[in-house]
Amino acid sequence: MVQFIMERNLLLYLLSAACVAAVASQMILKQIYDRLIRDTRNTGEPDGKFLQQLRQRFQYCRHLNEKVGDVQALIRKNLMEYRFWGMGLHRWKRLGAELFAVSLLCAFAGSAYLVQGGGAVVKGNPYFWMGVLAAALVGAAYAAADTGYRRIFLEVQLADYLENSGAVRDYSEDAAQAFAAEEPAPIVSVESRRKSKRKAMKESAAAQQTRAQREKNDLKENLARVKAGMQETAAATERERNADILRHMDPAEQERILREVLKEFLA
Repeated sequence: MVQFIMERNLLLYLLSAACVAAVASQMILKQIYDRLIRDTRNTGEPDGKFLQQLRQRFQYCRHLNEKVGDVQALIRKNLMEYRFWGMGLHRWKRLGAELFAVSLLCAFAGSAYLVQGGGAVVKGNPYFWMGVLAAALVGAAYAAADTGYRRIFLEVQLADYLENSGAVRDYSEDAAQAFAAEEPAPIVSVESRRKSKRKAMKESAAAQQTRAQREKNDLKENLARVKAGMQETAAATERERNADILRHMDPAEQERILREVLKEFLA
């Protein structure tokens, strides 16, 4: 089995694949940090889902507790819960190291097999040189990604975004404070503030309902006036039409018709 693997250079292919995957994992992690850092520079509505959730949690905690005691803890907790392709940031960093360890293990196993077969450790040993190349590439990838510095920089950017940029102003809390300023007695507790907000919402709903009822009544009155006006106009038109018919009749015929109408009216 070992001879079959060595003859077809499967171990060498595995070493190369692990090296490439380790480098790729660190480049992906670098792009993740760069994207998160770039999103914190936008003081408007954030585009990324991570910053949207962090912003909502910060606003909720500040509204519930009137302040956030440890912003750094909130940021680190959200970074630990962040997932990209089902893996957290720390898992991405460890993945590169684990794949690099697989590369070194393949290089060591291949070199050991060649040495046992009478080969040299360095000369004519592709596993040794591939191991050195893998170490150089993975080291360069870790240096270029510099994820340790990027994580620290991201935490500082997030703290500044939440506390100093003004982009996460809690408008619900400001509305509650404005309502409290209008009341004669100051609101000093969270529970009383919630009760005041519920009361204000009920009063607003009642005012809207009263306004809707008033508009409905006005509409009914306008329709009634329009209907009465239409009836009066129709009656006036009918009278004019009857008078016009009588004017064009023979006097004797007019007298006969008027007599019949008065007879029916007095009957």
